Amino acid sequence: VCAGTLNGLSVTGDAQHQYQTLHKMYNNCEIVMGNLEIVLIDHTQDLSFLQTIREVTGYILIAMNVFSSLPLQNLRVIRGTQFYEEKFALFVLLNYNPNSTHALRQLGLNQLTEILAGGVYIEKNAQLCHVDTVEWRDIMRDPRLEPVV
Repeated sequence: VCAGTLNGLSVTGDAQHQYQTLHKMYNNCEIVMGNLEIVLIDHTQDLSFLQTIREVTGYILIAMNVFSSLPLQNLRVIRGTQFYEEKFALFVLLNYNPNSTHALRQLGLNQLTEILAGGVYIEKNAQLCHVDTVEWRDIMRDPRLEPVV
């Protein structure tokens, strides 16, 4: 079990500092108590330490990154006890560099079966594949919410 963050799009230091902080917080972590915020991570960083995460109690924010794949293949549940922008449990935005070919191509949420509260927002990810083939309504528990993809 490890603690999450509540920084939103705010970052401290450069991309290297962001990565070191992320690694220190989530290495060997299975349950994130709070929010998993992955912001401003470079394409050269090894994120394989994230594959141990099975559950996030708050929200997941993935924004302004340029890595190609997110290794959250063991994530099963986003509880949504907190929301990003007041209603989203999964928020994925602006994960590409317009000046290069580096961009998020795969979310890798193969095991995600439940978002207990909150919606899904996935937008402005120029090279992200297959998100429109996911039946987000089957994963989201709240039938009143429409996924924004």
